Amino acid sequence: MKVLLIAPYLDEPQPNRTDFLPSAALLSLAAVLRKAGHTPVLLDLNNRRVHEQAEPNQYCLDKITHAIRTEQPGLVAISFLFSGFMKTAWRYAREIKAVAPGLKIMTGGIHATTYPQEILTNCPEFDYIALGEGEPQMVAMADRIASGELGNLNDIKSFAFRDEQGKVRINRDREWIDYEELPMQAWDMVDFTEFEMDLGHYSNFKNHVIKNVVPVISERGCPFKCTFCDMYLVQGRKLRRRTPEKFVDELEYLATERGQRFFTFMDDNLTVDNKHILGICNEILRRGLDIQFTTAGGLGMNSLRTDVIDAMVAAGMTSALLAPEHGSDYIRNTVIKKGLKRDTIYKVVEDLKKHRVSLAGNWIMGFPEDTNETLQETMDMIDDLQLDRNWVGTLIPFPGTPVFEQSVRDNLFIGGLDTDNLWQVPVRAHQDGCVIKPYNMSLEDLRSWRQKFIDIRFKYLRKL
Repeated sequence: MKVLLIAPYLDEPQPNRTDFLPSAALLSLAAVLRKAGHTPVLLDLNNRRVHEQAEPNQYCLDKITHAIRTEQPGLVAISFLFSGFMKTAWRYAREIKAVAPGLKIMTGGIHATTYPQEILTNCPEFDYIALGEGEPQMVAMADRIASGELGNLNDIKSFAFRDEQGKVRINRDREWIDYEELPMQAWDMVDFTEFEMDLGHYSNFKNHVIKNVVPVISERGCPFKCTFCDMYLVQGRKLRRRTPEKFVDELEYLATERGQRFFTFMDDNLTVDNKHILGICNEILRRGLDIQFTTAGGLGMNSLRTDVIDAMVAAGMTSALLAPEHGSDYIRNTVIKKGLKRDTIYKVVEDLKKHRVSLAGNWIMGFPEDTNETLQETMDMIDDLQLDRNWVGTLIPFPGTPVFEQSVRDNLFIGGLDTDNLWQVPVRAHQDGCVIKPYNMSLEDLRSWRQKFIDIRFKYLRKL
């Protein structure tokens, strides 16, 4: 059976965007569907060609309508990870139902996993929701629809749907995927020209022709319990990895068969296990892969030893994202529960600066316990470290996290919190405005700090 897989276009006004990356979710779903005997049809709409259209949103709707009429899929999946895509995904679903009322639509991601009851209650166009990882549910529904017999949908773990009486049913039982057993993502289905960008400002020490950034990942899950993070809702606490050999197989295919030389390693815990990252680096070097890579997830600094840094640079790392997250020891370790010593941060940066590597830092402002003094500590650390780029995001209290519960309990949301409509409110970690008011800060001071951190983003940018 044909299954139409859609990734929404993110409607952003800036002309020179560098966030056109193939959807890893769609490529993984396509791979498991193909392995199960189905025919995936990809419609990855967050790309340059869509962005260049005079009316990109209407263009997307026309593309979806055309795909449904020509491909005649038996099931549609609209994949979106965060709340920022919710309204767009819902608009796509309404268009699909207008063209093919009987066609079933499935969705998933962190946002849908957080709000299955609300989405299925308020959005009749969505029929099914995959909670957490979506590959098994996707294959299960494709198998059942293809056979003409849905059976008892309560049997599908991590799954939400409406029963025959229209009542929302949610099966929250989890069965985590053996990540090593998943097939390679369906890279052969990607037209990389659709995702080409102007990357002239990227670190390119090997002078490759770089037009694409290719996202790859070697793991799922996170064992840590930072108080602001909700990624565990989708990927769980248990860290599950692919072997270095299997991961580098994917890099080798993309480099030799698809001509891709620049990668972003999306792992949240790439350097937590030194054996794992050293295995990857050694395998890249053993095979003589002429590639470069950056790290999208903030590198775990507690385990980032000097020999690991040396190996990553030798394997092709040209830039690295670090995640100190806060300059205050109290906020970083007592409030966030990160367990990262100040000396460790400075030592890692010192070791990295011995190499020709562009450095960026992820920071967060606006915790309930933040004060003018703690934010000054972040500013001081930014000035001390002098990283090339500093991304200071405003704290977003995501549902399912301790900081959300704290913010609700203590009524910290600026302008109050409409819990009935939270499921359709888009938020972004690097949005300009703050969401909550710290206990001991005025809104005026909070806004002042927000602007200061925006202004310092590229203060220490080096020419490498």
